[in-house]
This record gives sequence, C-alpha cells and structure tokens, in this order.
Amino acid sequence: MPIPESATLEQLRSAAEARDPERCQFLLKSLFMEMDFYPALAVVIERAQSFLDTFELYYPDGSFARQILMQMVNTGTAPARLPPEAMRDFQSPGAANYMKALADLARALQQGPLPPRIGYLVSATVNAIMAELVEHYYGRRPEAWDLMRKQPDDPASKEIAYEFWTDEEVALLDTDHWLQVADSIEQHTRRQYR
Repeated sequence: MPIPESATLEQLRSAAEARDPERCQFLLKSLFMEMDFYPALAVVIERAQSFLDTFELYYPDGSFARQILMQMVNTGTAPARLPPEAMRDFQSPGAANYMKALADLARALQQGPLPPRIGYLVSATVNAIMAELVEHYYGRRPEAWDLMRKQPDDPASKEIAYEFWTDEEVALLDTDHWLQVADSIEQHTRRQYR
C-alpha cells in the first residue's frame, strides 16, 4: 500500500485552519482509505482517549468506556454492541458525542467491507473532537447547555449554538484537534513504512 499523499495531509491541515468540517471529513476519509486499517484505527483511538478522563470525571461509574478502549488497543477487537450501561441518556456536555464515537469505533471493528468501516472511523473522529469542544464550551455554561438539551428548537437555543460554533476558544480548539489528527496520521504512516 502506498504512503498517503503528503499533499492530502497538507489539504487536511488547510481545511482545519479554515474550519471547514465537510472538507476535513472528506480528506480524512481519503487518508484513512490510503492507510492500513489498524494504523488508521490507532489515530482514532488516540483522539477518543483524549476525552476519557473527562468522561470518567462526569461518570465515575463509566469504567466500561476505558475497558472498551483497552480491548481495542490490546486486541484490535470490540464488543459487537456497547454494554447496556452505555445506552443511558448521558446529560453531561460532550458525553453523548463520546458515546457515539465509541459506538462508531466498535462498528468499525466489525467484519464487513472496508469503505463503511472507514466511514465509522471518520464519524468516531468527528464525535470525539465534538465531545471535547462541547464540554469545553458548555461545561462552563450549564444554563445554556440545559436550554439546548430541553428546548433545541427554541430560537434562543439556535443563538446559543451559533455562539458556541463561533466562539474564539472553540475555534482554536477545533483547529488544534484536527491538526493533531493530521500529525497523528503522519506519525503512524511513517512508522508503517519504515
């Protein structure tokens, strides 16, 4: 398998700087399709692990998340479905995104054609990043988070969502996380082709 195009990696970095989520996802899928599956999986697991401690702060009984990630790291496998305790309503900022990331990681590890599995890896990456952004912003704004959860169609909720996405700190964090994904792809690719 050829080394992923450095031009595509640079395009991903440019899309991250421009905060173009659709382009980031498209480029990430292209890069993952060029990589062996397990190095691509490692990139996503790294991203998911970065939110694990925060998740466990909110949910001290959520040790299943760490166990699932450890199973993925140690054996390259995942449970066919997440445990029942992962199916509850996670109300803390970012937690639902994180559960979606773990579910997508688990789906990516099931047998089947490669393109859908890569799609799950991309979705897991997006949700792991979003978990961090949502927690960073709404963790400091519990009233806004409560309104967003209870009344998502309220005009005030739409304004809050806009303020979240355009917040300077969120923008910097979003770009930084995507750049970290690009750096991780580069590192795993170099290891793969040594």
